[in-house]
Amino acid sequence: MGVTLIGAGFRPELRGLFEGDQPVVECAEVIANRYFADGGVARPWELESLAGIPVIVHGLSGNVASALGPTREYLDAIRRLAEFTGAMTCSDHLAFTGAEGRELGHLAPNRFDDELLDLACRHIELINEVTGRRACLENLATKITFSGSTYSPEDFYLRLLERSDSWDCLLDLTNIWINSQNRPVDPVAFIDAIPPDRVRYVHLAGGRWVHDELVDTHSESVHPEVYELLAHLLSRAEPQAVIVERDSNWMNAYSDVTANLADARAVRDAITQEPATHANWRSA
Repeated sequence: MGVTLIGAGFRPELRGLFEGDQPVVECAEVIANRYFADGGVARPWELESLAGIPVIVHGLSGNVASALGPTREYLDAIRRLAEFTGAMTCSDHLAFTGAEGRELGHLAPNRFDDELLDLACRHIELINEVTGRRACLENLATKITFSGSTYSPEDFYLRLLERSDSWDCLLDLTNIWINSQNRPVDPVAFIDAIPPDRVRYVHLAGGRWVHDELVDTHSESVHPEVYELLAHLLSRAEPQAVIVERDSNWMNAYSDVTANLADARAVRDAITQEPATHANWRSA
């Protein structure tokens, strides 16, 4: 197995992290929806900064936890972008993102029950068929569980792992920690319940308190508690990558993300005692 790569979400505001003979990052995550175009890829010149860097394609509209599921048009766009970037992995969310003809504009939970489990399994198979890649799904940060649900969001994620062996986890450790602050969730127990070989890659980010609720804003430095969860995870699993996310609050973003990357590498290197290089990443 290769060494876990430490990287960041690609944003034009953070372009300097990805450029030069020795970029700060070891890999990059691209938000897929920003580069969709009819029959091709939009703004390909932005992605030139990623030449030679292992890339992950991360979608926002997979709609896996819904009755409708992803459209073939959307999945075709994911496939084209993955082929254009030579992506090592593609991912989306275990979320409800749209109804017929209408995008919600955010990642929502749903009524988590056995019917939705069956639907999600079918949607995963469609993702794999159209993209030609094994699905990778992210756990949500959510404060609510819909009335009528059979499962909590965490139990649904785990039950889907048991029901379908056709996908792997994009494990967002910040979402896990945020949920533990807003709901009675044991973050370590949730991590330990996931088979280590099903953890494909990891998200880290920083949220903030809003009206007594911790919100996953992707606007701050990664929380110390999240690094503790990362150390625990890396002691039992070998994900392909760890990605630091930053989507707003750009004034101090470059220095914040640079520090977050260094801290994540320190956690990894303390456990693996082997720094990563671009040459030893593994595709899936």
